[in-house]
Amino acid sequence: MAITCEVLRDPAQLATLDSAWRELLQRSDTNEPALAPFWLRAWWRVFGEQGGRTLRVLSMFDGDRLIGLVPLLARRHWYRHGLPFRRLELLGSGEDEEDEICSEYLGVVAERGREAEVTAELANALAKLRLGEWDEVVFPSMRGESRAARMLLEALERAGLAVEASVTADCPYIALPATFDDYLARLSSSNRQFVKRSVSSFEAWAQDDVQWREARTVEELEHASGILRALHHERWSAAGQRGVFASRRFREFHDEVMRELLSAGALELSWLVVRNEPVAALYNFSWNGKVYFYQSGRKLDLPNQVRPGIVAHILAIRRAIEAGRREYDFLGGASQYKRKLATASRPLLTVRAVRSPVRELARHAIERGIGLVKTARAPSEQV
Repeated sequence: MAITCEVLRDPAQLATLDSAWRELLQRSDTNEPALAPFWLRAWWRVFGEQGGRTLRVLSMFDGDRLIGLVPLLARRHWYRHGLPFRRLELLGSGEDEEDEICSEYLGVVAERGREAEVTAELANALAKLRLGEWDEVVFPSMRGESRAARMLLEALERAGLAVEASVTADCPYIALPATFDDYLARLSSSNRQFVKRSVSSFEAWAQDDVQWREARTVEELEHASGILRALHHERWSAAGQRGVFASRRFREFHDEVMRELLSAGALELSWLVVRNEPVAALYNFSWNGKVYFYQSGRKLDLPNQVRPGIVAHILAIRRAIEAGRREYDFLGGASQYKRKLATASRPLLTVRAVRSPVRELARHAIERGIGLVKTARAPSEQV
């Protein structure tokens, strides 16, 4: 049967796909929490009405079987000096910086083995304006090595669009082995010593008065969320920054997502207690055999050699191995501690395509002009 496509513009229409959407994720190679219905529904409820956003979700069926889903939205994006672009972009992206959720591993959801068909249908829908008039389409935070990302690039280029792809971040991760000793053996000697020193220094300071706690009920979730936010604020306020939980929209989004994760048995919101005082908290979630680290906080007024945040990760890694998980993913950001604990990394990819070469040339001309003005205004070097 021929593939049939429909553009969904009403959130109520999207809700009718919930079951088929979840089943499609399980049949895809992009089964990621940020592409799940609960994540993107929560995102739309918090951010959807901002900035003139409207839904443009492309669904594809083979008979009555959902084989592809491209969760897009439309909005007007302003480049510098008043140049507007009609933009299509993925749901879960494009928030104001102070509210950023940083949804990672976004992209096209396609049934395994049918990525080429799904991305070809998407490119055709874009070329024929089935998603409405547009000047640019942006696919941010895609898993760089995924088959769907590669097929998307090829399909957009075949459609005659001007396409660019850029790596925007690295995501360090651990392909989890069978035992914790095997994990340590895969680290470099210096990183292995870093792990061992972190644990031994913490244990010497804590003196066996340590507890690892995890939210398992709604009441515990509320308590644990308060600990996470307080420790996160302590960590970032010391650096003169507000921290992500200062954003009302960020908190509203995660209040809903945490409840959904808890209900699904996928939330790993834990905290480390020493002498009855919380010293570190981790906001992780488990999905499709992986553990994702999303956010954390730690107490600062401790001896320099005591690293409660590192120890919390080490304990979480050990627990993930014991639970038979296949990966511990630190998500985006190449912080030093992530590189010390990880054994590999993968790129985050942004794909952008433009429909009007003339409009794109105008944008580049404006950017070059701004660059020249800045150069001309810069003070000359003194000899």
